[in-house]
Amino acid sequence: MTIARPLVRLRLPWWQVLLAAVLALGGFAAATRVRNELTIREQLGVPSTRLAELAFELQRQERYRETLEAEVGRLRTDLAALERRAAEGQSSVARMNRDLRSLRTLAGFVPLEGPGVVVEMRDSPAPIQPGDDPNKTILHYTDIHAVINELWAAGADAVAVNGERVVTRTGVNCVGTTILCNTKRIAPPYTIAAIGDPGRLLAQLERPGGPAEILRAFGFPLRVQSAERVRVPAYRGIFQFDLARPAGAGP
Repeated sequence: MTIARPLVRLRLPWWQVLLAAVLALGGFAAATRVRNELTIREQLGVPSTRLAELAFELQRQERYRETLEAEVGRLRTDLAALERRAAEGQSSVARMNRDLRSLRTLAGFVPLEGPGVVVEMRDSPAPIQPGDDPNKTILHYTDIHAVINELWAAGADAVAVNGERVVTRTGVNCVGTTILCNTKRIAPPYTIAAIGDPGRLLAQLERPGGPAEILRAFGFPLRVQSAERVRVPAYRGIFQFDLARPAGAGP
């Protein structure tokens, strides 16, 4: 009769188990590396002695790529800043262009149109009798000045006489029997066009004791009418200052 003996299980220390696992992993990694090297050498024809050099070169190229990516990021940031400044510059240029257009309009270099009045003035049709002074039957520059001043006083935005824009440098004067406006000869009938509130302009011109009433009293035909659309041309002369300088600009 055979007596069965119980199985004896060997219990190894934990460190031996851990060491065995580490050795197994190390052997697996070594085997994998050898297998990869053999594969590379067989398929690509690269000797195993060059693999370390290629790995180092690969790391160097990866660091260089990271440097380039950082440079691209910096350049994109700079580009965004330049685009922002360019947009701000365009806004500044647009603002300066608007200011320039406004100044050109105020200076009279831009033709204007709008509601206003038109005044037509003519010499007196009364026949000249022997001994009469002919100057009493013709209009003078002072008469035109008087009407222009009334229009400015009523708030006119723009005024022209026979197509000549009245600006700060405009002169209306007589040379003999000829009236000059902006150094250009003008002849009757004199047509004065003004842009502004028609009601205010008419009321100012037709006020009692105003130039319209006085001229009519002396026999000068004068017609004043409002219009929904009055056109005033641009000033065609030049602005030239001989002695004037901006204050504080020096000699």
